[in-house]
Amino acid sequence: MKFHLCGGLDAPDWILANIVTLSTIPSTRVKVLVEYIIHRIAEGTFDYDSALKITTDASLGVSDAKACIAALHFMVSNAAKFDVEDSTLSRELQQLGLPKEHTDAVVRPYWERREALQTKLLQESLQLPSLEVKAWQIQSGDTRHVVMRLKSTADDTEQEKDEAEDFVVSMTVEKFRVLHHGNVLIFGLSQDCRPIGNNMF
Repeated sequence: MKFHLCGGLDAPDWILANIVTLSTIPSTRVKVLVEYIIHRIAEGTFDYDSALKITTDASLGVSDAKACIAALHFMVSNAAKFDVEDSTLSRELQQLGLPKEHTDAVVRPYWERREALQTKLLQESLQLPSLEVKAWQIQSGDTRHVVMRLKSTADDTEQEKDEAEDFVVSMTVEKFRVLHHGNVLIFGLSQDCRPIGNNMF
């Protein structure tokens, strides 16, 4: 079964394995753990000793306690990452086997802080500079290739832009057509891959 929580993929085995253990912790304590985790993601601090005490007081060993904390972190961070609605998250967690009261303990604090979580996760995500096409052409041989010269547009000053190193990308015409048709490449190129104007090397 595919889950929005998992980015449209199957749930990882380790999550499934820890659902039963997580269910043995009282739901009130699960809610506190989720709040600790949300604070960790949004603010960067985590009261690890208190979190371990909450779980070990529930008769869990340290390794099981750490696994439960990791599972809850996965649920909260992935829900924010994939912008999962509260109703969808509630349904999917119950499909994974988490009891209703435990599901509510996860969903409510997540939904209340969803925007803050998403903002923080976006700030910490890998962001690559955008590229502009300086020139391109089709090279013929045994197979035809589209060759493009690209330059990063992330530099701050015009001087740095002039000094920035160009990137040369080469791909088969067939691969280019697939990417261009799927809007992966938006460079103002015609569908038959012919040069526009004088944009030649």
